[in-house]
Amino acid sequence: YKNRRKKLAMDNKHDYTEKQLKDALASLLCKDEDGNHDGHHCHGFANNSADYANHKLSMLQTIHATQILDYGTKTSQGNDNSMPSQDTLLQQAKEFASQQGSILNLQQIIQRQSPRMALAAEFKRASPSKGNIAPHLKPGEQAQAYASSGANIISVLTEPRWFLGSLDDLTQARLQTTNQPNYDRPAILRKDFVFCEYQIAEAAASGADTVLLIVAVTPLTLLKKL
Repeated sequence: YKNRRKKLAMDNKHDYTEKQLKDALASLLCKDEDGNHDGHHCHGFANNSADYANHKLSMLQTIHATQILDYGTKTSQGNDNSMPSQDTLLQQAKEFASQQGSILNLQQIIQRQSPRMALAAEFKRASPSKGNIAPHLKPGEQAQAYASSGANIISVLTEPRWFLGSLDDLTQARLQTTNQPNYDRPAILRKDFVFCEYQIAEAAASGADTVLLIVAVTPLTLLKKL
């Protein structure tokens, strides 16, 4: 993990230019909407294109834009068998639910705890600000520990570059908190930089009940769609 972390840091620095990153964020804007209304908050509240050109991207914006470009590269490789179609993922999600149980409704999970607060716990191997946190942890075991301690929701980081996460981490957390005798199954949340329906299909196929949508970097029209 230490060597991988160093490699990721180098990759993160050199993969894309700032213009590519900014163009990636701008590509999420709805072409039929006023850009200032649809995504003003996503682009540093720039008043015009000149302001946006001079805007320094935040770390959140950089990671989100990198995710957009990474997925664009993967999905453009038509012969890449590691990227199943969205229809295939949706079929896999149905099969997973039939074998491991239906998707949980997050709102119902939270409301069911009333008048108590619902408790969410997070599995995170690393972060941009902290570096490595716990890269050695096993997600299934950690999720079981969280659930047995009363967690109603378990958030699993799946972003690979800065957080060293994966969809396999999410699946392991889901499988090892299912059909346990001492607690109700917690909702499993994919925490990532989600910008498209394909990522939601990936999450469902991997066992997620819900996903995180980051309002600060997602245009309003896209938020409504997702």
